[in-house]
Order: sequence, then structure tokens, then C-alpha cells
Amino acid sequence: MKVYLDLIFFINFMFDLLLLMTVSIECKVFSKKRKLIISAFLGSLSTFLLFLPLNNFSLFLFKFLISVVMILVGFKVKSRQLFFTLIKSLYGNSIILGGLIYFFNNQFSYKQKGFIFIHDGTSLNLIIIIISSPIIFYLYHKMMMKEKKKIELLHKVTIKYKKGIVNTLGFLDTGNNIKDPYKKRSIIIIDPKEVKINLEEAILVPFKTVSNRGLLRCMEIEEIKIDGNLLNNKYLLGVSPKELKIKGASCILPNIIEEEL
Repeated sequence: MKVYLDLIFFINFMFDLLLLMTVSIECKVFSKKRKLIISAFLGSLSTFLLFLPLNNFSLFLFKFLISVVMILVGFKVKSRQLFFTLIKSLYGNSIILGGLIYFFNNQFSYKQKGFIFIHDGTSLNLIIIIISSPIIFYLYHKMMMKEKKKIELLHKVTIKYKKGIVNTLGFLDTGNNIKDPYKKRSIIIIDPKEVKINLEEAILVPFKTVSNRGLLRCMEIEEIKIDGNLLNNKYLLGVSPKELKIKGASCILPNIIEEEL
């Protein structure tokens, strides 16, 4: 029986690379392609464990360790929660992808002679990988470009107001055109965890969205810097009625800031 190690290694490498990209798409955690390739290469080295005299438990431990290394090398893990999310996605998708390949191999790589099934030597692993690779590569590239555009809309923000200074990350929302009806000042909306404004000292500004309407508690901004650049226009600081969840940003910048920048 001939075993082509180079072919087995290549199939495992491509499988691991597609698996990592699938995990990236599912968890919306994108990394440089070079890091994913290195991670997939390290993962495919586990192929050679099959030729070592290891029992099932030792083999399982080695594979789990390699999975951890793949996650740490392939992605920028910022928290324990993200690590477990990536690990769960890695094993979940490996079961699905591996199960599909096993299913197709059983269905199409065996010939039936009476009640006997004989493997005809044909392996669909490589064919399936060749077919699925362009699809996953396209989805990964498309979503990564979308993610890059989001990152380009993130800016370092320093806001000086009556009660102190806030240093945070702001998201430039081209749809944020809320202005106070008195002096037509644009409003920077900030997460309620960052700033507290009492009703007695607040400038109340009516707002309306697709799903909500109400009054924003606002305060005059004495000075604002975006990426270190001092802005000349006058803005108000408005506290959002609910927590903001926008890619790590804790404030929403109005569309007029794009013109001023």
C-alpha cells in the first residue's frame, strides 16, 4: 500500500486553512492571511502524529494542543471569552466539514458488488477542497474588505467638557445628522457608561430613529480632537439612552465631522 505523504499533507493543510477562514467568517474575527497560512501549516503537522506509536488519549491531547496553537497563532485573541468562542467554532466546523467529506467519500468512492462494498481507490477529499476553496476564499475576502471599511470609520476621540475629559474610540456614522433645534449644533452620541449628565444641567434635544424616539441629554463640548486634530466647529455631547455596541467604539460621530476632517 502506497501512502503519498505530500498529498496527505497538502489536503490537510488546505482543509485547515479553509477551516480557519470559516471560523473567521462565523466569529467575525479577521486576521492577516499570512497568519492563517502559518496557523494552517502548523495544524497540518498533526498528520505526522498518525505515524507515531501513540494511544488514543495521547493523540487526542496532542491534537487539542495543536488546535490551541492554531487559534493563538492565527487570531489576535484579546479575551478568554473570545478564545473559547474560537475554539468552539473550530471544533464545530471541523465536525461539519469533516463529516461532509466522510459522507461524500462513502457515497461516491465505494462500489457495490452484491452485499459487499469495495473502495475503488478514488478519494474525493481533494476534489471537494478544490471546489469549496474558491467559495470560502471569496466569502472571506469579501467580509474582510467590509471589516476594513468599518475599521477606517473608527477614530480616536478626545472630548473636553464641563466635568472632565473623555478619551475613547468613535465610530463615524454617515447617518448621524442629529442637531439641536436651538443653535443647529451637531451631536456626538456617547455610551451612558462613559458620561453621566443630570437632567437639571442637560440640554434636551429631541431625536427620532427607525425603532425609537425621545430626548437626548446633552452638554456643551469645550474642546474636541479627532485623531489628534483639533476641530473648530461647536458640538454637543449627548448620552445615548442605551449601551452602544459598535466594534469597540463608545461614541458615534456625526456625519459633518467627515467634512471637517
